[in-house]
This record gives sequence, C-alpha cells and structure tokens, in this order.
Amino acid sequence: MNVSTASRTARPAASCPIRPGEPCTLCQLDVTGPQDCPLVYLVMGDDELREGVHRARLATAGTRRPRPAPRPATRSHQRES
Repeated sequence: MNVSTASRTARPAASCPIRPGEPCTLCQLDVTGPQDCPLVYLVMGDDELREGVHRARLATAGTRRPRPAPRPATRSHQRES
C-alpha cells in the first residue's frame, strides 16, 4: 500500500487556550499543539493569568455568531409518480 495515497481520518483542529475562539497555530517552536506549548503551561500555571484567560473566554462566548439552523432533508433523489 502506498502511504501517500492512504486515506487519513481528519482530526479536529485544536483550539488555543490563550486566544479564546482561535485555533492553535503552533506559534511556539517545536510544539505539536496546546498540550506541549510552553506558553500554555506558564499561563495555566499562574492563577491570575488563568483567570484573565477565563474572563476573555467568557467575553468572546457572547460575541460568537450563532450556528446556522440545519436544513430540512429533501427528497430530490426520488421521482414523483
């Protein structure tokens, strides 16, 4: 099997705990995501900084655009008799 043509399952994009509402952009050198980011480690280890991130997350949660309502299912593939 050729590895380059093998199908891969899509992973959800990790969100940045420091910048609420934004994806992790791997802004630190040699990181694979928020789980091994030194900035996330420092901020989450400090009570005041962690509280500031929490307040920012609450502030951005109210400004998000609502998700569009799901469309009703259509029967375009069936023929009318």
